[in-house]
Parts: sequence; C-alpha cells; structure tokens
Amino acid sequence: MMRSCHLPSLALAAVITFAFSVPSHGAADGFAVICNARTSPPKLSSAELRALYTGRIKTLGGAAVVVVVRPDDDAPFIEFAEHVFGVPTKTLLTKIKQEVFKGEMTRPLKGGSDSEVVNHVASTPGTIGIVSANASVHLPKTVIAVAIEN
Repeated sequence: MMRSCHLPSLALAAVITFAFSVPSHGAADGFAVICNARTSPPKLSSAELRALYTGRIKTLGGAAVVVVVRPDDDAPFIEFAEHVFGVPTKTLLTKIKQEVFKGEMTRPLKGGSDSEVVNHVASTPGTIGIVSANASVHLPKTVIAVAIEN
C-alpha cells in the first residue's frame, strides 16, 4: 500500500531544491554579477571574478575595469564575498583598499543599493558590480547579468 501523504512533501522538497540550485539570469545564490553590456563576456569564472575585484585583470572587453563595491553589511555583497572569495566582506574590502593603495587597481565606485550599482554599471564600459538576484531580472539594455562558472 502506497502512502500518498509523503508525495506532496517530496514534491515540495524537489521544488525548493531546484529553486535554490539553478541560477537564473547569471544569478548565483542571492546575488548576481552585472557588467556593462558593451564590454562584458556572457560568463566569468570565479577565478576571473577574483582577479577583476583585486586588480589582477585590468581590462574587461577592452575597457579599464571599474568595480562597484557595496557596504560590508549588504546581503548580496556578503554572499558574493563568501561564494567567490570565501572571506567576509570586510576582508575583501580591505584587500581592495590595499590594491588601490599599491596602484594595482583604480578606486572602486560605491553603490549602496541595487539601483545605484545598476546606474554605475550602465553608465561606464568596463564596470562590474553585484546586485541582488531579484534585481538581475529587470536590467536596462546597457547592463547584463553574467553567468558564474566555477
């Protein structure tokens, strides 16, 4: 005799697992990497993201790289730092400051909200930023969400 009471909970578990394991629009977890559409590749590896955010890669699609950082307590930026760098945001921001001081990278732009990050990225080729996964669904034509490869 088959018990039907377990089927709905199994189906629900499958839907929840699917929703959190399949990135959409370049989103991974609760964040998305966005770039100016004129200079961005469709996907970047985690290693490339680390190199972009620490000044080891200086150009993106022929334009000088400009990163947009968010406050250290910002949820999408926290997830980005943990997912891509494996460190807290304060550690990542300290590393970026060190690279700017050494002259390895330009001073990053600051974005306190998804809309500020999108505006920065939209206005300047070579710019890369982090937004919430929800914000990556409705981007202007000048901005694309980039898939992250591991």
